Amino acid sequence: MTKRPESNRHVMLNLFQHLVCFFLHAAYAPFTPPSLPTGSQVQDGVFRCDLNEIWKFQVPMPFHLSSKLIKLIATNIFLLLITFGYAPQDLIASPRLPNVTPEMERPGFWIKKIKSPTNPLLTPEKIQKMNEENLKRQDLRLCRIRDLKEDWSREEILSFLREDWENFGRSEEVRYGKNGTPLGEFFWNKLKNNLGQEFVQETTRMLFALIVIRTDIRVFPTDEPSMSAPNQYEFDLFQHSSISPGSPVGIYHFSHDKKWAYVQTQFIRGWIHIQDLAIAKEKVEIVNYEEAKDRLVVTGNFLTVFGDPSLRHPAFNAQMGDSFPLLSGPGGAKEPQPFYVIHIPSREDSGSLTIRKGYLRAGEDVRQGFLPYTQENVARQAFKMLHHPYGWGDRLGGRDCSRFIMDLFRTFGILMPRNSKEQAMVGMDPGSLEGKPAQEKQGCLDRSIPLATTLRLPGHIMLYLGKDRGRHYVIHSIWGIQKSGKAGPALQKIGRAVVSDLSLGEEGPNRSLLDRITDIRIIGPSHEIQEK
Repeated sequence: MTKRPESNRHVMLNLFQHLVCFFLHAAYAPFTPPSLPTGSQVQDGVFRCDLNEIWKFQVPMPFHLSSKLIKLIATNIFLLLITFGYAPQDLIASPRLPNVTPEMERPGFWIKKIKSPTNPLLTPEKIQKMNEENLKRQDLRLCRIRDLKEDWSREEILSFLREDWENFGRSEEVRYGKNGTPLGEFFWNKLKNNLGQEFVQETTRMLFALIVIRTDIRVFPTDEPSMSAPNQYEFDLFQHSSISPGSPVGIYHFSHDKKWAYVQTQFIRGWIHIQDLAIAKEKVEIVNYEEAKDRLVVTGNFLTVFGDPSLRHPAFNAQMGDSFPLLSGPGGAKEPQPFYVIHIPSREDSGSLTIRKGYLRAGEDVRQGFLPYTQENVARQAFKMLHHPYGWGDRLGGRDCSRFIMDLFRTFGILMPRNSKEQAMVGMDPGSLEGKPAQEKQGCLDRSIPLATTLRLPGHIMLYLGKDRGRHYVIHSIWGIQKSGKAGPALQKIGRAVVSDLSLGEEGPNRSLLDRITDIRIIGPSHEIQEK
């Protein structure tokens, strides 16, 4: 296999996995690391942050430990190094962007600019009403699993599969696999056959399941990437997103090789490895788990859920916005206990669902119930993700721009789509900014609510922080921008969640972020917007 250049993040994770496997006496073949994307992935001068891509690397089963455990241990080490600042300099601490001071990278800087930062922007009742309205909108592609019907016709399921194939299947454009070789006719025929369309029954009874470990949602039932160029490993067109443990799904169909399930998640439809979900006997089991009122919400960036009260055996990683049914807290038992106890899903050998106890350390960044939706809380949550590595579709534990927004608002119980274009349809619309001059856009921002406003340009979305010394600032997860050079446009890699002002990119061929903003949405009270 031809070796390709590796970014530091890939080198680190690859090394961590080798070390973990060495100490566990289990050898495996590491994944082929991706190289940097080329200019063809640039849209409007900003590297697209939103196609929700992950390339799922493969770890063969060791002699006595599962590949899931190896990946979980390696990922934990990787995330810990990021958290405590031992990751490579260009990964989490590349130079601060122009016009950004150290104080601006702290939530307090922006909070103190707000008159009443602890006042609720929306009450839980208004958030619930907004969620209900958004769930009814087909253009947002949001879904509540309990609302899914249970019987599906053959034609309905086949229409979903045809739609996927028309949008992402074989076309005149050449696609490349993980070895950088073109995906030929043999691959496409085998892939189409694995959809198992001939096995779809006249009427299918939908099965319901819970995700048991953080996993990928694929466009098709394959781990093979689909790339626009041989070296664009960062951009896999077959990948939708990651999905968190504890997430409910409805199962339409299974692949021909019986290794994949075609599912409906809360925000997208796609294929998931069967081994990463557990199937319930009845739909009510899933509904009861998902709608348990007493829930523990993850308010930290990432944390580990353990499968035992000794906190020695990790079950999975959870991230900001994930929530689980809460059984007891450190002070809730008759005798003091150093952990929270939650319900987590588990997969039996038969593939069936079992609900068992999971444990989180006392003192973890969690909360019983959703956070109050205030500007102060939004600031503190957003800055917990500052400098976290950018990951196209959550790749390698990173976040892309829309996942940053989705995870942030999940901690307040606000449902957000997974795609930036659809996220920019949520909230109050003060008027389209597309084609408007910069001065008019700045005036619209001056009337917006800091820390409750999303700004979108094609392929990218950001959270508005506020104004300082005449400049408007945002926090966002971004891969990079285009800059003009003597040899033509060149990529300025950023690769993390950052604070920047909207002049970013002004030296490039496609103008600044401000120039390219097309949509602004305010997720807050209408009376405050009207007053402004």
